[in-house]
Amino acid sequence: MRLILNLLLSYIVTVIHGIPTKDGKLENMNGEYLIANPHPDKPFNTDYSSYDGVEYFDVYTPPITTKYAEVFWTMMDEVPLDPELVARFNGKTMAVVGYEADQVFKTNTGDVSVPITWAYNHHYVAYLLGANSELRKVSPEVAHRMGHSAGQDVWHSFLREDINDPNPNSGIPASQWFSEGNGGEFRKSFHGYPKGFAQLIDSPTAFHMEPMQIDTRNRNYNGTDFKPDILPESSAAPPDASYSGLLECPCATRIEKNISVSFSTATQETCPTEIRNFEECVQAADFLKINITDKLNINDKTSLSGCYLRYKYGLYFLVYNSASNTDTKCGGGTLKSGKLTSEPSQMSVKLDLDSTTSTVTITMSGPDGKWFGAGFNTPNFAMSDTPYIIVVDGTGNVSERKLANHAPGSVLKSSVKVKSNQVADGVRTVVMERNFPGATSDHFSFDFDLESIKMIFASGTDGTYAYHGTTRSGDTLNFLSVDGSTCICYEGVTGSINNIPFSKNCLPPPKGDMLRLRNPTCWVDTYQGGLHCCHHQVILLDKEQEQPQEEMTYHMKFRFWFQEYKEVEEVPSHQNLIRFFWVTEAMSGEYDIPKCKDENLNNCVYEITSNFTVRDMMNDCDVRKNPSCWGNTTEYDGINIIYAAGHCHAPSCISMELYNADTNEILCRHDPVYGKSHEIFDELGYLAIPPCMFGPEDQGLTPPTFLSYDTNLFSRKINNNTNAHYGEMALWQMRGVLAKKD
Repeated sequence: MRLILNLLLSYIVTVIHGIPTKDGKLENMNGEYLIANPHPDKPFNTDYSSYDGVEYFDVYTPPITTKYAEVFWTMMDEVPLDPELVARFNGKTMAVVGYEADQVFKTNTGDVSVPITWAYNHHYVAYLLGANSELRKVSPEVAHRMGHSAGQDVWHSFLREDINDPNPNSGIPASQWFSEGNGGEFRKSFHGYPKGFAQLIDSPTAFHMEPMQIDTRNRNYNGTDFKPDILPESSAAPPDASYSGLLECPCATRIEKNISVSFSTATQETCPTEIRNFEECVQAADFLKINITDKLNINDKTSLSGCYLRYKYGLYFLVYNSASNTDTKCGGGTLKSGKLTSEPSQMSVKLDLDSTTSTVTITMSGPDGKWFGAGFNTPNFAMSDTPYIIVVDGTGNVSERKLANHAPGSVLKSSVKVKSNQVADGVRTVVMERNFPGATSDHFSFDFDLESIKMIFASGTDGTYAYHGTTRSGDTLNFLSVDGSTCICYEGVTGSINNIPFSKNCLPPPKGDMLRLRNPTCWVDTYQGGLHCCHHQVILLDKEQEQPQEEMTYHMKFRFWFQEYKEVEEVPSHQNLIRFFWVTEAMSGEYDIPKCKDENLNNCVYEITSNFTVRDMMNDCDVRKNPSCWGNTTEYDGINIIYAAGHCHAPSCISMELYNADTNEILCRHDPVYGKSHEIFDELGYLAIPPCMFGPEDQGLTPPTFLSYDTNLFSRKINNNTNAHYGEMALWQMRGVLAKKD
């Protein structure tokens, strides 16, 4: 390690902390930058010292410690800003005119930049929080609208809910987030704005970051260039590539992948898609883990058609009726029941719903002497869904909680009545009852019309409620009618990766190409690599491969350049830049690049496209409360794009283009700049993506083109596919302003 650090000392980044250099100028942390569309006569100056009165502050994340092939992808602890800076802007607005980012070893002689070939940044989201803001977990639907990728817990900053906003009509965001050009291209891609534009924030106090880092450093090689270490069989990288196949998150054999044809139950109306034959009906009952007494294959036009269950004398009978009958429906009873057993958590849950009394009987069984719990309504089957949970501790005491993200959460008002609490053969069984409606908004509300509930389960190593370790799982509890018929329906091919159900939202043309191209990323049975195989602390190696144990510790470093925001006679010094976002791979958040089949390798390109409108990107809400909002859009006719950055992973990116489809005018084109050496910031095969900038001509920029809300846009992304690649992205991460047509 000492030898390697000595080799890197020439790349130390000097930490200036806002103090001018000898020539009286502040210096960019990462050197000079390029933009994609410079003015032909007066190039734009990417030197932050050219901004009048500009200052900066540096901030580091807590340490990131990983081993080879390990993924680090989690929200990190809060980092308070310098107290003097906080006091200076208390009640005032900071105008962030740009930022720089790096990953560094902190040494006694200064910061040493970590090669991107050692720690690959797949993407990041960084936040500056104001005194009146907080981070909160968001749903997958909200996360997609804000531009987060799939496959991981998503947090975002909002105005605090527990305060009376001192400036509710100010229009200044209470927080800001930063994620433009946020992948392997993050260090040498420019993240600044034209003069007079900024991301505004009221009373900044703290920094947060959620990085996705992949440890690709070969501990067995001490040269200054890059040589890959062991890779899983599923890696798509060719031998001796200039990049590590790990950066594409291949689904190694340590990652548990379960694939099956999926079925569901229906206790109302009929199945959207019926089961096709008796054999599939039996398969469906096995899939749903229904304990049936007998199986019947009939042809009766007076009976319910398709696959269904009859309940009699406490037993379920499976029936497949090949005769068609549209007059009979599923359900019709007043009682429902559903049960799940979780082997990883060593527990089971049974729910009995009674519509006549609007009560649910909850029976939970788990290991005596250890705590066990169940969470209700968990769309991602993850503790980070922050659901309502019921916990039984090691002595049988029952508590109800609102879970926090991978944290114990808060205890809720008790709403269950324990009917019995017994132990037999080392298993504790607790039977409890509660009303359908939740006692508070944090309690889950049951409904007799529910066909299923997505649940999570966990148990501990002792009797005290604490971190669950690996004894957790998620599954769907399906309800069966007790005094009526239960239809069994065909759902299609489904599955899970590391016990997390696989879900993708690939849109059909014209919005996206993923379904038309049959891109493997859209289906669990063809999924080969990407975000779903790359969760926090996953090891991207096969089971038989031994992971090197040497750790690497470093920090992400951000330098925020800012000016003081002022208003003179109600004329603001800066316009706040709002976020515009679209994914060309609509809306999967990633895609595969299949290997070229053409013998002429010069023709090996893979193209995806997307057609959308400005309105599709719109987020019509209060920018004060949520920095991803657009504000009151009714006062304007459209937008002006000021900054446009694509997201394009090494090493296959060729180009990204954004067009006004109504005029066929190209708005932005990215041609990545690839590294040509083994030096840091110019590593062979890695890249920078110069953004498109629009603004005043006297700053060396092209004026923006007005785009109405109904303007049709067209995006195209082209990659080299001489080799296959997983987890590629084609995101448009843009900033701009609302505008009037005139």
